[in-house]
Order: sequence, then C-alpha cells, then structure tokens
Amino acid sequence: MFRYGREVRIPGIARLLEFLMASYHAYASSTVGGNTRKYHGLFVKDARLLLAGLDERVNGIQLSTQQYQGATNDGGLRYLAAFSAYPPSWVYWIDDIIVKKTITFDGSLSIIYDITGDADLWVRPLITNRPVHEILSDPAPDCTHEHGGFRWGGLFFSGDLPYEADPVTYRNVWYQRESERGYEPVEDLYSPGVFQGHVKDAVVLFRCAGEARNPPDSPRPRSPHTIPDWLDRASDAFCQRDEIVAGYPWFCESWGRDSAISVTGLLIERGRRDEARAVLNRLSGMIRDGVIPNRFPDNYHTSDASLWFIHALTRYRRSWGDDPFMDKMKPVIETILAQYPSSPVARLDHDLISVVPGSTWMDTAFTPRAGKPVEINALWVSALAESDAMGIPVPVSPESARRAFRQFWNEEKKCLYDVIDPVDPSVRPNQVIAISLGLVSPKQSATALGTVSRALLTPYGLRSLSPSDPNYKGRYTGDSSYHNGCVWPWLTGYYSEALLQTGVPRKRAAQFLIPILSHGREAGIGYLSEIFDGDPPFLPNGCIAQAWSVAEIARAYRLLSGQA
Repeated sequence: MFRYGREVRIPGIARLLEFLMASYHAYASSTVGGNTRKYHGLFVKDARLLLAGLDERVNGIQLSTQQYQGATNDGGLRYLAAFSAYPPSWVYWIDDIIVKKTITFDGSLSIIYDITGDADLWVRPLITNRPVHEILSDPAPDCTHEHGGFRWGGLFFSGDLPYEADPVTYRNVWYQRESERGYEPVEDLYSPGVFQGHVKDAVVLFRCAGEARNPPDSPRPRSPHTIPDWLDRASDAFCQRDEIVAGYPWFCESWGRDSAISVTGLLIERGRRDEARAVLNRLSGMIRDGVIPNRFPDNYHTSDASLWFIHALTRYRRSWGDDPFMDKMKPVIETILAQYPSSPVARLDHDLISVVPGSTWMDTAFTPRAGKPVEINALWVSALAESDAMGIPVPVSPESARRAFRQFWNEEKKCLYDVIDPVDPSVRPNQVIAISLGLVSPKQSATALGTVSRALLTPYGLRSLSPSDPNYKGRYTGDSSYHNGCVWPWLTGYYSEALLQTGVPRKRAAQFLIPILSHGREAGIGYLSEIFDGDPPFLPNGCIAQAWSVAEIARAYRLLSGQA
C-alpha cells in the first residue's frame, strides 16, 4: 500500500503521481490530479482510448481536476485529504461530508463513491474513441442510450444513480506532459449524459465493462522468492498470457527483445513455469533467418533478441532442468546458431559477431554501434558455451570465441571497449553484461567495474554514457539523449551480478538498490520508470512502468538478498 497525505493537495505533486492498473490488452491510468497525457484514461483497450475520465461534483463543488488550455483547474485538490494505492483511492473532506472514491480495474472498471454525510452527487463520463498515440477534435462516438446508462466502442457505462442523456462537448482539454514533450496537447472530449442523485451515508457504484470482455485472470500465486509485494504486483501487470508488454503507457505491446530480457525476472525467477514457457514458445515460433523480431509482426531489425532468447532459455534450464520443453527448444537454439551469423542483421567475423547499425538495444540514429558491440558478443560467447554443454552443434568453438573476446579490453581507459571493428572507446554500461557472464578475468573485471562505477553509477542505475564524453547529455531531450546519458535501471541486474563476480559483499551491494526501490512511490506509483536523467536530481522520464526495469530490479533484489 502506498499512502500519501496533505502533499497531494499540491498540484505539482498530484500531477506527477501516476497510477496504472492493467488487464489483458487493456488498462486504466491517470494521475492523482487528473489526466496529463493523451495516453491517460480510465478505460483503454487494444491501444484505443475510450473512457478518458469523469467530471464529478458534490453539492456543486467540482472534484475533477482535468486541466484546460489557458485555464487553471485545481478542482477538488483543495479538498483532498489523502490518497492511497492500490486500488487508487481518494479521500475528500468537504465541510462535514467525507467522500472516498475508489477505482478498480480487471478488464472491467468499477468506480465507487463511499459518501459519509448528505450530498448531491453529479457525474459526467468523458469519452472518445481514438488511438492512444493521437488526439481528436470534435469527437462523436457512436453512443446508444439505454436504461441506466449508454453504450459505445464495445463498452457499457452504467451506475446506481439516475441517468439522463444530455450531450455536451468538453473543449480544449489540455495535457501538461504532452506539452512538455513537444506534442500537441489539446483535444476535445464528449459527454453523452449525466448521472445525478441525492446520497446520504451510502455507497454509489458506477461500472464500465465490455459487451464480451475477457474474464479476469485467475489470481496468481506469490513468488517463491520474497520480493516487495508491490514488485510482485508490478510484475503481473506486464505478463499477459503468452506475451510480455514492454511498457506503459506508450509501449503497451509485446516486443521481442524486451520480452526475452524480461522473462527471467518477471516469470522464470518467480516460479511461473507455464507462463514462461508460453512466452518463450511464442517467440520461438516467430524466428526468421535465425532472428527473433523486435516489434511484431515483421520488424526483424534486432541483432540481440535471439541471443537474449537463448540466454533466457539457459535461465529456464537452470530452474527446471532438461524438461520436455527444453528438449523442444534445443532444435530452435541450433537453428538460431546456424542461421543468425549470416542473417540480415549479423555476420560471423573471426569467431565474433558484427552487426548492422541501429540493431542493438541502443537503437536510435545517435547510437548506431555498427561493428562488434560488447554485449552482443558477450551473449554470443555465452550462447556458444551453454549450447555446447547441452550437446547442441555450434558454428564456432566456445574457447576460440572466448579468446577472441579478449580484444575488448581497453588498457587506456581500464575497461572494455563498447564496440570493436571499428573501435569505440566510449565508456558505456553494456560491458557489465560481459563481466556478469564471467567473460573477463577477475583482475580486469574489478578494474573495469571501478571505471564503470565512477563514471556511470547513479542512485537509479547506470548512465548510458560517461559525463566526460563530448556526446553526453545529462537531461532527457529525446532520441539524442536517450542512450547518450540517460540512466537505464534495467542494467542494474547485470551490474549487481558483476559486483558479486568481483567479490563485493551482498549486504554492501544491496545498498545500491535503496533509491530505486524508493522510486516506487514516485512517478508511476508501484512501478519503475523506463529512464532517468543522467544529471542530478535524476528526474524520471520515459514510460512510467517499464517491463525490463521491474524485471531486472526484482532480479537484483533477489540476487543481493541471497535468494537467487
């Protein structure tokens, strides 16, 4: 439970605290102080915004706090006494009336007003029907009014109070975060009618559900290894049957690389054997030329997804051995090793892998990393060794590939090159993956980790580039800074493994996790952000809830508490 007090009356705080509840291909998300993104809404399904929010009044006093262009609207924040999650719950104190509003979402939305006192309650749903990445002027959803509510977009909204059809368009709704991000921030929303009535010491319920919605998933068992409850809950939000959603709110789809990286922390280490198999099996069925797609169904421009997939399978095998599923996957691994080194994105060159520009996880035009990236080749050497141990034919001797990997040592900077052939001496965090996999000598590992820690370590993870580099950007400003200074929490799992590899005691290493675990109270409440600024105060940015951030911080927590 995340609890907040009087601080949520401050608009600048309330509008930075975002909540998220996800179900299969659907979610509800906003801030304590109203929608600040075009992606926010109380019912988003299949990447379409349907129910944006509610305009609410108690005895004529407005509780809703949606902002409008050219006007301030702090609405009910002045009456807000407390907020808690999960489920998201607001407590308003209006004279002698107490209103507790609670929202739940499991593929169906419920909004509950528990009112103590004597009040007139007035509620207008604000709706639209658009893709989440777009905004819309003059929306005209196809609504059908019925007794007790209305239908549109496959949903039915109803409530305990009398409903009256009364169409109104709310104009110039303004989204603060979109304005800050440089996107169009203004749109219109539509309200087909109003629910209103007199309430005294009673509970009023509103519902919004699909006509044939997917039944909620059955409750999942707790992780066999203890992690904070909120990390367990956050992990579940990304796991949707045989898919792992990359991030909310704008990566709300399954990506190959993200899934292969995240499946260990989200499923394998949590003992979710069947779900892990389903995710890995789905990925195996999409391989083409030895490559797993980055974005489904047909973007195969990724040189690392297949290697992360093999890495995930080795983690699976360590957990459950050579069960029938692993027997099924061994021919898949053999296919990858045979075809990937001559695929459109990668080629075998003197026992190592050379890749095309823009195909690693640092995939913007500002970080092309063509040649032989360090983490790609660390995963390649590891895949060869693990496959050889399983009796799977390999195209290159693991020993010769490991010897070739020694070329990555940069004696001048006392760490590993980020890329060789051509050489890129930038001090970046990708080398911690190689150290964590045991591919660097103990002496060099300790030296390199010292360099990485001094140059890249922040309270929230590792910077993507050293501040001493001329290309470093300490504030997130879009693609140019995305991998040139921003902090990425997902690398913390491999940094933690590297620390243990070099003899750092678990108890000491665990101290590095305190700030990022505390971040669960900020930004996306109960989640971990995609990125942070590289400069103090290390403000969060990007997605408020990122799968591999949650997966790898949870894995680091288990590892450093001695559970993994």
